[in-house]
Amino acid sequence: MQILSYRGPSAPGGVSSAVTQIFEQESNSSEWWFIDGERLICRNAEGEDANYVLDSNLVENHYKYCNNFLWPVLHDLPQFAHYSEQERLCYKAFNSGIAFRLRNIANDNNAFFVNDYQFALMPNLLKHSTESFVFWHIPWPKYVRPEHVDAMAELATGLLHANVVGFHTEEYRQNFFNFVTDHMHQFNVQTSDHTIKLIDRTSYKSHSTKFVSAPLGIDSEHWSDLANLGSLRQQALTPPGMPIILSVDRADYTKGVAERFTAIDCFFEKYPQWQKKVSFLQLGTRSRQGLPEFDRYWQNCQERHTALNSHRATGGWQPLVWTDLPRTGGELASLYSKAAVMLVSPVRDGLNLTAKEYVACQKSHPGVLGLSRGAGAFNELKSGCVELDPHNPAAFAHAIAQCLTMSDKEKSARTYAMKESLAANSLENWWQSFAQQCRMTQSKSKSKLDRQVGSIQERICS
Repeated sequence: MQILSYRGPSAPGGVSSAVTQIFEQESNSSEWWFIDGERLICRNAEGEDANYVLDSNLVENHYKYCNNFLWPVLHDLPQFAHYSEQERLCYKAFNSGIAFRLRNIANDNNAFFVNDYQFALMPNLLKHSTESFVFWHIPWPKYVRPEHVDAMAELATGLLHANVVGFHTEEYRQNFFNFVTDHMHQFNVQTSDHTIKLIDRTSYKSHSTKFVSAPLGIDSEHWSDLANLGSLRQQALTPPGMPIILSVDRADYTKGVAERFTAIDCFFEKYPQWQKKVSFLQLGTRSRQGLPEFDRYWQNCQERHTALNSHRATGGWQPLVWTDLPRTGGELASLYSKAAVMLVSPVRDGLNLTAKEYVACQKSHPGVLGLSRGAGAFNELKSGCVELDPHNPAAFAHAIAQCLTMSDKEKSARTYAMKESLAANSLENWWQSFAQQCRMTQSKSKSKLDRQVGSIQERICS
């Protein structure tokens, strides 16, 4: 198997972490292709054995198209989108260039596992060389503006030449089906078996793509072990003994960071008895520096943070402590295990693994997870989390108070329910389930090919 992802080993984010563990399991029979700066790297079990230099202009404009346009549109936030025809052309050329390299090593035994929206065109570009399987790690939008339909249809066409496409949630799969039904009439959506079929009326050949709903799992045992290793080896970020309400996000407009800061201010306004008795801790690094919308959002978050502390800080106590230093997995696990409450409140997020990581790190005296419906992980964790609404500061503030006053018995019951969900969908289970779907389509494709060959042989013999 050939694995393709935008980021490689040790890169921040859930996709890289998950692919790293999959590659470690499959390394004897797999290679991992990823982008490192302006290079395409191929890594196998023995280490890097290929290193291709990419055109810097294509790399830059592909990055801009992904983040200035695709990212906001795919997250149902088109108000942040900036479209550039040049960047779109470079996105296509970037995908074509990578596909050219991959076709040179493709053979019947080399199926491709393609990850995420940066390589959405790849299945179509590889269709004559090999089979491909895609996991889409972000949402597919509920609604696409008319002026964005053509660009989204281009992505969808790429995906519809894969053998299997996986989404985190049933909603994302249904959103994709609705988009194809509304805008791509050459395809036949078959909801009964979750497939979409293309019939080529000139050659009478057909192709079917299977769509699965399979939320990414985590290695809960790994996170639990990290939490057991001990305390955070760093200067205390908040006053000792004071309950911590933790959040871990990039400063990205999909994550609801600015909205959360507004809700925190509302919380202290509605519940002044909690002043000087609790501290909110935000771990938040800057995201996509140099792109205008992300820079503006970073500035907005900084201003809200400053205003909140200027208004409410007193006697050495700060209501909101924000650090933008990156943290190791061990440091995060230590904070997860100490936090009385974890707030995960994205406006729109494909999954959000930090919510799952927090649950995995809870011990005999667990904290409480607050989670918004905007996170794909809400579907798995709704039995135990407290729901947050990033669009309603007063309701958000009330939910924070509910988390802080919850009984130990209820905390334990909620945590148990969420841990059961994590155990049922571990990273290993997720991969085995998705891989099984891929193997099933490969078997069907082979059987279909065998029947076609047999039919041809019969006609020749007769």
